[in-house]
Amino acid sequence: MKLSQNLLCAAVLSMALLGSTQLSACADEPPVTVKPQPNEVTSQSAADFLRPPGIDRYGPKVDWREVPPWQQTSFFGIRSQGRIFVYVVDCSGSMGYNDRLIRAKRELRRSIMNLRFPQRFHVIFYNDQPLSMPGDTPLAADPASKNQMLRWLSLIDADGATDPRGAMSLALALRPDAVFLLSDGEFPEGTAEAIARKNARKIPINCIDLGGGAGGNQLERIAREAGGQYTMQP
Repeated sequence: MKLSQNLLCAAVLSMALLGSTQLSACADEPPVTVKPQPNEVTSQSAADFLRPPGIDRYGPKVDWREVPPWQQTSFFGIRSQGRIFVYVVDCSGSMGYNDRLIRAKRELRRSIMNLRFPQRFHVIFYNDQPLSMPGDTPLAADPASKNQMLRWLSLIDADGATDPRGAMSLALALRPDAVFLLSDGEFPEGTAEAIARKNARKIPINCIDLGGGAGGNQLERIAREAGGQYTMQP
């Protein structure tokens, strides 16, 4: 009888030790990571798919519903925050093709007419020389200033070569909250470097490419180095 009890105790002890070993082995196993399948649609991939072409997916995430209308604007789909904006718009000869200058003026009117007090704005057209809107400082976004801009806008025609360096130097000197730079052509060599040197304050430069050609590489670089956004709208 005593032998049977000893055997029973040994069996129970053996089972307890076996169970402890199995639990310890399970605790040491690394957690299983579930990876999405190649064709699986995640919330991030869906958001990237729906993002407009040319918009930087790594740009700052802003809930625009929380930004008051008088602290934001948009130009060719690019939104930017602030109260002072400068628009630097190509009016070289190639902008006369495919109604590019007409499109640029139409969007410029829409963007500026939607600005609200206390916002301010300035417009600089350029070909091989800057063609700055009358006035040395950004104008208040009031009816009088907007009507002045519309009258001046009707005087701008497409002509000449493409060099934004002088216009961008004037724009950055105004210390705006953001600059919108639009072009359809290729810039002279060294343009991106020259603009970066002038932009010591790292003012965001948002670039719009109406040509869809080689100039887009330079525009994309200018936007990236300035912390702005780039979009192609051929």
